[in-house]
Amino acid sequence: MPKEKSSKRVNCDILFDNNPNGIFKAGDAVSGSVTLTLTQLKKVRGVCLLITGFAETFWTSKVPHGPNNKKTKAQFKGREDFIAQKSYLVGSETGNPIDLPIGTSNYTFQLNIPQNVPTSMEGKYGHVRYVVKVTLERPWKHDQNFQMPFTVLAKVEFDEGNAALARPIKVEDQLRFYCWICRSAPLMVTATIPRSGYVPGDTIKVVLAVNNLSKEDVSEIVVKFQKVITFMSQVQVVEETQLYAESKMIKYETLEIQKTLPVARLANETFEKHFSLGPITPTEDRNSKIIKISYELDILVRPKLSTKRIELVIPVVIGSGGLKTEEAIEFARSTGIDKLAAELERENPSAPPPPYYENGTGDLYPVSSLQKAYERELSIRAFVGQ
Repeated sequence: MPKEKSSKRVNCDILFDNNPNGIFKAGDAVSGSVTLTLTQLKKVRGVCLLITGFAETFWTSKVPHGPNNKKTKAQFKGREDFIAQKSYLVGSETGNPIDLPIGTSNYTFQLNIPQNVPTSMEGKYGHVRYVVKVTLERPWKHDQNFQMPFTVLAKVEFDEGNAALARPIKVEDQLRFYCWICRSAPLMVTATIPRSGYVPGDTIKVVLAVNNLSKEDVSEIVVKFQKVITFMSQVQVVEETQLYAESKMIKYETLEIQKTLPVARLANETFEKHFSLGPITPTEDRNSKIIKISYELDILVRPKLSTKRIELVIPVVIGSGGLKTEEAIEFARSTGIDKLAAELERENPSAPPPPYYENGTGDLYPVSSLQKAYERELSIRAFVGQ
């Protein structure tokens, strides 16, 4: 939640109008205020307000490299910008130094969040962040930065005529067991859900039908509702070599697990499992090129005396729906907003702020240049392929 930031005789309070928790939907018009309180004169070139929305991915892995294909540590990175609004509350980027007065000064800002931006999220290998940053640009000194994150919820709405999301989904499989050359009758499992589209507050009903014609007992069936996050990189850095190459890392997050009772040999059983959906991130497959979010029900059937398994997967689409205030706050916390706010507050406000990547030579690349270079690379490939 927005609160006062302070550093070296400067207090900076960033607030959102009529939205103290800083939770918005894609397409919203945002307005807010910046209050600076100084206990002594401060010489600045300008007071810059920068509002950003971006996705970043990052991880390390070992890859074959060099003439002997020796396994070498590589960095994988990606960057995508959705919002970049810069203005000056006082002064300008190239203006002469001015003195900020002692006391309190109030400023306002506005932002129209684009319709097609992804939902805020914090993940192991990347994140989607929206941040308001106020910078006191000081000549001949390090700048002072004050940052406040806010949460954006993407619009993932189901059309009433979308028959694909409204129809039931049924998956099935069978397993046979062998004793020498003899083959058993099958163990057959069918899983069904009434539809594939849901919103927070809904309940997913899973019906499991087990027809065990074999002579193997089933110890249990494990049903997991899980989030699948796919992180894409645009740049691979190995030692001093930087390549523009796509790669991906997939992370599974189990949200809930339920288990059934055993199923005896030569028996039929039917089970129902219910998964209640709290405030969770909607499915993301359109608004970001480097971070994708999907959901699935993973069903694992475990025979008692065999290492063989039946695994069924049912894809589920989660929409944004409407969230009440309490649910919206819980959702914001689930995206990692508290962790991000604490991380930004721990940063040294007087340290140089630019989010740059370093290559092995010590040169610095602005994060936006990675995306531009990658886009140029794709356009060249497309041109050559014509």
